[in-house]
Formats: sequence, C-alpha cells, structure tokens
Amino acid sequence: MHYGRLLRGRRRWWIVGALAVLVIAVAGALASGPSPPRTITIATGQHGGMYEQFGAAYEARLERIGLRARLVPTSGSVDNLRRLLRGEVDVAFVQGGTYPLVADPEGRIRGIAAVYYEPLWVFHGGGPALRSLSELAGRRMAIGLPASGTEAIASALLRAHGIDPAARNIERLPNEMARERLEQGRLEAAFFVTSYGDPVVLGLLGRPDLQLLSFDRDGAYTRKFPALTPLKLAEGTLDLRRNLPAEDVTLLAPAALLVCRSTLHPRVVEELLKVAQALHGPGSLIDPPLRFPSREGLDIPLHEAADVYLTHGQAALSRMLPYAVLRWTLVVRVLVISLLIWIPLVRFVPALHGWRIDRRFHRLYASLRDVDRRLTAARDPGEVEAGLAALDRLCLESQPLCDKMPDARQRDVYDWRMHAAFVRAQAAARLAALETGEAAWMRGAGSELPARHG
Repeated sequence: MHYGRLLRGRRRWWIVGALAVLVIAVAGALASGPSPPRTITIATGQHGGMYEQFGAAYEARLERIGLRARLVPTSGSVDNLRRLLRGEVDVAFVQGGTYPLVADPEGRIRGIAAVYYEPLWVFHGGGPALRSLSELAGRRMAIGLPASGTEAIASALLRAHGIDPAARNIERLPNEMARERLEQGRLEAAFFVTSYGDPVVLGLLGRPDLQLLSFDRDGAYTRKFPALTPLKLAEGTLDLRRNLPAEDVTLLAPAALLVCRSTLHPRVVEELLKVAQALHGPGSLIDPPLRFPSREGLDIPLHEAADVYLTHGQAALSRMLPYAVLRWTLVVRVLVISLLIWIPLVRFVPALHGWRIDRRFHRLYASLRDVDRRLTAARDPGEVEAGLAALDRLCLESQPLCDKMPDARQRDVYDWRMHAAFVRAQAAARLAALETGEAAWMRGAGSELPARHG
C-alpha cells in the first residue's frame, strides 16, 4: 500500500513538471521577440571626419546606459548604406539624398531621424569668387572618396552644370588629402560635405588665398535637389574674431541622417534617439534649437519605433526601466505570462480532478440508491440475497477508486463505505426478518396440518 502511494506521488510530480514545461513553452511563444542587444555596430565615415566624432559621442553616451557601440570607419554614406544592406553594421550615419543610390527592394534599411545639417562647402583658389559651378569646368578638383556622400552630391551637381564627374581632372580623395593639395595649389577646387565644426572647413575658411562658393540660386537648386536645404550663413557667424566667413554666403545642406537595419530592436532605436536629442537638440551655429532630431529631411522609410518616439515620445517601459533591465524584458515577459497561465491552471486542474471524482461518486451513489430500492421492495429472502450480491459487486467496483483517492478526499471514501455499510445492515436486518417470518410461518403451518387431516 505504501509503495503504491509512493508511485502515485511520483506520477503526480511528473504531471506537474510536464505541465510546468508546457506552460513555459507556451509563455515563450506568446512572449516572442528578442531581448535588446548588449552590443551594436555603428558605421561612421572617414578618419577625423564629423561622422567619426559624433560616433564617438554616441558611443560614450550609450556605454553609460549599458549598450556597447562598436564604431566602424568607412568611406562615407553610400558605403555605409551598402554595409547596412549586407548586414555588416546595425546603425550608420548617412547623408540625406544618398539612399536612392543603393538598391533596397526588400526595405532592409530604415531611418531613425535627421540629426543635423551638414552643408556642402566648395572651396576654390585663385582670382575672384566664382558665381556658378559651371565655371569649374576643366579645373582640377576633388569630390570626395568613392561611395561617399560628398562624391554623390558633387557628381549630381556637376552633371547639372554640364560637367562630367568621370573626367580625368576630377579626383576622389579623402578630406584631409584634398585640403592639403588645395592649400599647396595642386588642386583648384574641392568639395566637402561636413559640419561647420570640421577642422578642415575652419582651416580653409581662414586662408586668404581660397574662396568659398556661394549658391546664390538656392531656390533653383532646392527645386531640382529636394534633399538640399539652403542655409544663409551671415558674415562672422563661425568666428567673430577672424570674421569667418568674410561675407554672407548661401550654402546647400543635406541633413545628416541616423539610419539602421529594419530589424534593429525598438529599445535600441529609442536609446539612439535619446542620445540624438541630448547631442543635437540644443542646436548649433547653423542648426536651430529643438530642430533635431526630426523626421523632416529624412528620405528613408522611418523605423516604426522611431515613428512612435518622434510622434508620441518615449515608450512607458523605456521611460520607467533602465536599459540594463530592459535587456531582461523577454525573461520577465515569459515569467509574467507563465504566472498568468499557471495560476488559473493550478486552480482549474484540481477543480477538474475533483469534478471527475465527484462524478464517479455520483454514479456509485446512483447505483447504491437503485440497490437500496430493490432491497426495500424485496418480499422474500431470495430477492434480498440478490440485492446483497449486487451491493457486493458495487463495493468491489468502487475499490479501485477508493484506493486511488488522495488524502484530501478520504472523507468521501469513508462516507461511501459508511453508506454502503448502512444499506447492507438494513438489508441484513430485512433478510433476517423475512427468514424469521418464513420460519415461523413454516412452524405454524406444520403444527396445523395434522389437526386438519386428523
């Protein structure tokens, strides 16, 4: 008996364990979705450029919240977009207007926000200031590295002015090299797309032998090139002491964009936007305060998390919990959903088991009632004995149920046995009464027979 109960106990634990595994599996399916990553990869740009500087600032701020950023130097915007398509990086800085230069039919690249203006600076040497890019025809010039945003915008503008960007006099050089050759007189012009804070720009603006081209027909340019925004740079804006620039100029500026892979975790997108707000929100000498981060100037389909953030603000979960805790949200979701499933299950399974036991006892009592009625209606000992035999069979059938009954339901077992014993006792008394009455009648009938026949 003890061994059988031990086996039943082990079986119950196996059932409980199997149910727990099932609940966790169901909870894991319902809480599908990866946890926020511990590390991301950010494509920046040329060494010493503003993308690299801003990348370092993002890296430092993300590190404080527990998200490690690994910076990857590249040739520039088009190179960054291609790396995103190949899955080599998670996030990248790119120049507005360069997205159409890569094929992305599956929509694997998503925009996070425009973060600041990065003007096009066209410096040239010798003689009076030029009024149009068409005057650069035949001159030796540099238009940035291959696959860079500078090369992309410079090539488009040169074509619009009838100049072939593939001509032999046009070189693809990094910014630092282009600056050196321009200062040495080995180049007659150079294109740079970068922030006003870039040392290359500030150094060239201070040279009296170099001129900065002003795009006076800004309305025409922005009509033809929607990604470009005209910026009026007043005299002395960048440096009052040195009076840089030396006169009012109009620049064309694409927006620097923060973009990512479409699969980037929404919590990472939110953290990137929080950093962008801290770095770019206050504005600068050319960026108005609170202008960035923004969806304006973004020519790439917006990431859903960025859309929600820029429209409604930060998600409540990210606002309440630090990133280090958010990384455990999947585990928390599994635990919460497991509890939500397990608690009703724990209440339902015993109730179901109890209902099954009650149902079997109801059947036993229905059968016991039928036997009791037969015994009550019996008129001779033979009928009572048949009823007692049926009661014995009923008790025998109930024995397996009584043996498997848990301790908490033993009261039902003893109630059943007491009621069966009660019916048996009544039947035994009735049988005894019927047998006594029949014996008395037989004795009475036996004593009267001789008198009748005598």
